[in-house]
Amino acid sequence: MRTGKVGGVTLTAQHHQGLHGEGYVFAMACTAGLLVSRPILDVDGVDWLIGSPGPLGTARSPKIEVQVKTWSRPEGDDRSWRYRLSTPHFNSLAGPGFDLRRYLILLTVPDEAANFAMCDADCMRLRHAAYWVSLADRAPLADVPETPASVMVQVPHRNLLTPETLRALVAGDLEPGGQS
Repeated sequence: MRTGKVGGVTLTAQHHQGLHGEGYVFAMACTAGLLVSRPILDVDGVDWLIGSPGPLGTARSPKIEVQVKTWSRPEGDDRSWRYRLSTPHFNSLAGPGFDLRRYLILLTVPDEAANFAMCDADCMRLRHAAYWVSLADRAPLADVPETPASVMVQVPHRNLLTPETLRALVAGDLEPGGQS
């Protein structure tokens, strides 16, 4: 991937890939008719707050928080992706006790930035696909010298993120482990 200057700041390949991931999730939420906002500072491991502009299911204006990660060289098997998440990012998603449900959204992306979006007169296709997982059933790791720098997270292939599944996540209609 190439890098370039944007407003005097160097846009690295990693930044570019991350922007694609954030844009992908933003577009998905907009397609689902959901509201999207960003925390002013990214200090709590939350990239987007996604919510319904009114009642959805049995809740009034439900919301979720998501952390978005992109990955150009996905690894896994026929059931799930195996993504290595840094321990601080893992801990910001793991365990119970959050007021809002939190999810990791993992977006597989092409190696080359030029292939992130394909456009023609009929559509713009954002590539590749996003998957979600809840880590609410995993315990956060203790902050001790022996704590590993990263944690392996299984993200099931069945948890494909679509406008419908994103609305179901916001409504609380999907089980934390996958499709209900």
